Amino acid sequence: MSKTTQLVAEPLTAVSKGDIKRLRQSGYVPVSIQHRGNETLHLQEEEKPLDAFIIQHGNSGVAEMLVGPDKVKHTVVLHDIQRDPISKRLLHVTFQDMEKGDTVKTHVALVFKGEPDAVRTGDGVLSQALMQLEIRTDVAHMVDHITVDVSNLELGSSLRVSDLPKQSGYEILTLEDTVIASVSAPSAPEPEPEAELTEEAPAA
Repeated sequence: MSKTTQLVAEPLTAVSKGDIKRLRQSGYVPVSIQHRGNETLHLQEEEKPLDAFIIQHGNSGVAEMLVGPDKVKHTVVLHDIQRDPISKRLLHVTFQDMEKGDTVKTHVALVFKGEPDAVRTGDGVLSQALMQLEIRTDVAHMVDHITVDVSNLELGSSLRVSDLPKQSGYEILTLEDTVIASVSAPSAPEPEPEAELTEEAPAA
């Protein structure tokens, strides 16, 4: 399970677009917590710890959100992130509220372990075709990444989703035939272009 981070949020005080702009300028970000059948909570949170959480955990991070002066606890996972296309600053973040037994679809990073023999000897090149897996899981089994052993890959072979060992904590939703990695021969260097010979014009 991924490490649970604690975040602190307060009820959203901004109402107008101008209020939201001033809120962001002061170092806070509008945040929402959604849950099926319940009213969405509209909150505000400091940008720096929130952005650090997103950078560290990506879409699969689990957080304990403490809301309001009473510090009401909500177990949440990231649902949607909006950033400014130029500055990349956070504009709005939506979380999904999770209760015991709830499941969520999310994407987790793939981390390679090991080195194929062909790569070690210089006869092959390892290519990663898939960066993330889509999974369905609950909070108790949420992971930041999935480790994939590529040490047994041979030259000319591929590793597919169907080759991954089955795990009890989550269900893989990515199509089984999807290629994760492959080992191929290095590309041959392109020949250098031959210098063109120019004929000298005859003397007059």
